[in-house]
Amino acid sequence: MRGLVALDLDGTLLDEDCGIPVGHEHAVAGMRRAGFAVAIVTGRPLLSSRWIHAHLRLDTPMGCFNGGWVGHPGAAPFAWAPLPESDVRRILAALAGRAGSRSCYPDADTWCMDEETALTRGWSDLYRVPIHIGKERFDAWNGPSCKVMFVADPALIPATANELRARFGAEFQVVISQRDRIEILPGAITKAWGLARLAAFLGVPRERVWAVGDNDNDREMIQWAGHGCAMGQASDAVRSLARHVLPGVAARGLCALVPMLEKID
Repeated sequence: MRGLVALDLDGTLLDEDCGIPVGHEHAVAGMRRAGFAVAIVTGRPLLSSRWIHAHLRLDTPMGCFNGGWVGHPGAAPFAWAPLPESDVRRILAALAGRAGSRSCYPDADTWCMDEETALTRGWSDLYRVPIHIGKERFDAWNGPSCKVMFVADPALIPATANELRARFGAEFQVVISQRDRIEILPGAITKAWGLARLAAFLGVPRERVWAVGDNDNDREMIQWAGHGCAMGQASDAVRSLARHVLPGVAARGLCALVPMLEKID
């Protein structure tokens, strides 16, 4: 194995319709032919990511929930850092009464949402998974959650994220993963945390890890990897952290990565 390529999903491997462009499918095959392991590192739950792992015939572990769950699909994770029940309740209370929807994940394959909104309507079909919708479970949440997600009008998201950060400080990781959603995890948990454990499991040193992403929740893994890569449509802030900037997802940017890997000694 010559190295490891860690790929974010939405906006990186996947297009705006949550599909895998044919060009990106060929690019993943090219990375593997070049001698690199390819792994998914995503904010998504395992539930909505496993079909991609299977479709691409990957045999590597996955990093889900922004790095908070790392393992092989169908097996117990070898790294997992969920929010305990008491913290989930505090976060849900801080989000209560806001215009939007709250999601929790009691395990890697279960998605619970308190209510469906115009923004989340049709998500079960979009993400190809069942979503359990109902406020009852959220009124007195029991058990851990792999993360808490809040979906709302994009105009409200930055202020809401700042309010949560001011309220909780470094106790929780509060990140805007897409324009309409905030994800909250334990304070030390980022995609870099998960990627470091995934690379160690595979025996790949940091300097031989390539990490590709496009959004704020990809910042830490882009900085951690020996070769951090940003997709072309990423914000200036994310692009500034990257060692390499690829074309955007609409231009099938991952295809540009293959010849770069082939040139490595």
